[in-house]
Amino acid sequence: MADNNAACAWHPRTKEDSLFEKKFTTGELPVEPNRYHLVWGRFCPWATPVAILIDLMGLDKVISKTAIYNLRHSGIDDDWFFGASEMDKDPVLGTSRLSENYKQTDPQFDQRPTIPALIDVKTGKVVNNNSDDLMNELSTAWQKYFDADAPDIFPNVQSEAILQLDDVIVKDLTAIPGQISTVTSQQDYEKLANHYFDRLDWLEERLATNRFLLGDKITQPDIRLFVDLVRFDLVFYYQSKLNKRRLDDYPNLWRYARDCYRIPAFRNNTDFQAIKEHFYQVSDDPITSLDRVLPTGPDESRWSAF
Repeated sequence: MADNNAACAWHPRTKEDSLFEKKFTTGELPVEPNRYHLVWGRFCPWATPVAILIDLMGLDKVISKTAIYNLRHSGIDDDWFFGASEMDKDPVLGTSRLSENYKQTDPQFDQRPTIPALIDVKTGKVVNNNSDDLMNELSTAWQKYFDADAPDIFPNVQSEAILQLDDVIVKDLTAIPGQISTVTSQQDYEKLANHYFDRLDWLEERLATNRFLLGDKITQPDIRLFVDLVRFDLVFYYQSKLNKRRLDDYPNLWRYARDCYRIPAFRNNTDFQAIKEHFYQVSDDPITSLDRVLPTGPDESRWSAF
């Protein structure tokens, strides 16, 4: 059975990272509408922020996207498929496995393909699979294709603060559940768990006077934090034993999370069922143990009770 959190690690286990990290801002990639296709996962804390950003800024009109199947297929824990059947194909790419697109980039690729993956539809090659790169590149290099009423999520005057906050959220929240899944001692678990809640406490205080992380307007780090808070509420509180406090116990964070959820791009890319299926059920093997049973809670209607 695939490891729940390792399955979502965005960085591939390959020495040829440069093949998968081409950028628009350097001129390596042309900024061209209808040229690229995002492969993401509705459950994935690394890929979901990119999907939200695309819709929030109106880039869904020029960059298509497909969510992979939520579960691993029985006996195959090193690949992602585009449907419940191994023969289902992505309608844009024409491939059934994500590894096919990685191999079009590098014929020697033999590792686990990862998401998010931005693919050049002309070549079928993965051009960038780095979550941070994609967020920053789409926020800055694709501005001419933003909707006229799209928020300015990467204002120049706040660029340094945005990058710093992104880094803090990724290191202190997004990455910790995966790290906890590999601990072998009580001491290591407590160190990670305390670090996680220290950061939540810090964010709770920050949001006491701000509607969003950097003031009254939404910016890029808000996308990342929202995605983490959803998964903390649904899965990590229970599965990763990050249960010192619930999300509901943080009045400012809970208000903030539901405020973000009211925004269509956030809500439409938040799939509670997919998140629980992936992290608990993991694969489409028959369920034979309690750890793979989908919990009936928490009550998801809380997110819509404004």
